Amino acid sequence: MRPVGRLRCFICAECAYLGFAYIMFNVWGYSAFLGMGCIVIQVLIIAYVYFCILHPLKMFEDMIDYFMEEERAEEELDNVRETIPYAGEVKGLVDRYSSRKTRRNSAEIFDKQTELTALQSQINPHFLYNTLESIRGQALMDDNREIAGMVEALSAFFRYSISRKGKLVTLREELANINNYMLIQCYRFNNRFSLEVIIDEEDEEAYDFLIPKLIIQPVVENAIYHGLEEKLEGGRVIIEVIVTEKNLILTISDNGSGIEGEALDKLNQRIHSSSMRVEEESGAKQRNTGIALPNIHKRIQLLFGEEYGVNVYSTVGQGTDVEITIPANYS
Repeated sequence: MRPVGRLRCFICAECAYLGFAYIMFNVWGYSAFLGMGCIVIQVLIIAYVYFCILHPLKMFEDMIDYFMEEERAEEELDNVRETIPYAGEVKGLVDRYSSRKTRRNSAEIFDKQTELTALQSQINPHFLYNTLESIRGQALMDDNREIAGMVEALSAFFRYSISRKGKLVTLREELANINNYMLIQCYRFNNRFSLEVIIDEEDEEAYDFLIPKLIIQPVVENAIYHGLEEKLEGGRVIIEVIVTEKNLILTISDNGSGIEGEALDKLNQRIHSSSMRVEEESGAKQRNTGIALPNIHKRIQLLFGEEYGVNVYSTVGQGTDVEITIPANYS
């Protein structure tokens, strides 16, 4: 039985009690003053239950029935009178679950869109792995361990990048992939760059935290191509890991040329744009940096919510910091 039905039964029982009290005090001869007092109290109780509980609940029940009958416009829910009990809470609950469902659906669409974009240029992975393994084997036979190590790092990097192993990986796995990537770049640029990971001892649990796959490596790639490529020596990329009560903050810093104020503002505006379109980088300036910063930001927000994402800070001549904020210990 619904609450309204139970309250109606309560009122009927009260009315029956009033009738009994009337008979008891007026027919059977009990004190009329005492009887009238009991009746007045009961009438007040019934009036309170009806006007303060039953009537508002009936309005709430009618509202629920109205919206359950058929699909209604969202504006109709916004126009519901605030005098109806729990109307605000119901609207808040609907908005929250609607937002969550929309975010989940958008994340799935975005992932499919990204996957389709990647498939346009994807090489058959088995052919690639086998070819690289053949090159590595030949290098070992020729006792050229330097080339064998570079090919092994390249194979591991492609295997991680092309693998369809879920949307989330551990921070440890992501950093291992970045180490392979930096090993390749050190061979290519003759050790002009170095990588350092800074994490406090009390924050080492973060190595096992789940993060979206491939959100750090593209930032490191940007740091090399846009910040450090012109440095002849001493180029540094620093990844700092900080764990707060609720968040995992990853800051990727370089000591490159930095970004001028106007260009930095435009970059942050592009990152925080509300567009859900997969960014496609083109032109010499973009240098095919893989997954663009706006895409990383959108992936993070679609997975975790609008309070997370990417921010870029930079000083010309000193370098650039890219700050990535995601939930700590997400499961």
